[in-house]
Amino acid sequence: MQSLPLFHRIAGQPVVVLGQGEAAAAKRRLVQRAGGVVVDDLAEGIDTGARLAFIAHDDEAAARADAIRARGAGLLVNVSDRPELCDFTVPSLVDRDPVLIAVGTGGASAGLAKALRLRLERLLPQGLGGLALALHAAREAVRARWPSPG
Repeated sequence: MQSLPLFHRIAGQPVVVLGQGEAAAAKRRLVQRAGGVVVDDLAEGIDTGARLAFIAHDDEAAARADAIRARGAGLLVNVSDRPELCDFTVPSLVDRDPVLIAVGTGGASAGLAKALRLRLERLLPQGLGGLALALHAAREAVRARWPSPG
């Protein structure tokens, strides 16, 4: 495995998203869905304490330059369609809130990750999130009944 899968909480936190077009719009939606605050300016993002940067420029030189600046300021960087410039990749997501299943290929094939996600979406019931919430609500009763994880 070349990557460490993590779920990073960004609710209320600034996240830099640079670029125009569909790739940048998709990253903005992703950040907003997770409760992050989209910042469209790298200097402002650095000043407000951003820790993540999504860069989605069509121009490779601009993408590389912004990636270097963001990384130099200590941000973790994702550059759309340029895995060699990324500190992290974004998996394809199955969202059954609060259940979140990530399918990643480490940047090798976004198409394969999407195909797997689509298959998982068909297999997993829409009510899976409700089940997770019910289990969370019953956590103490379950632990009282079965104190040992085995």
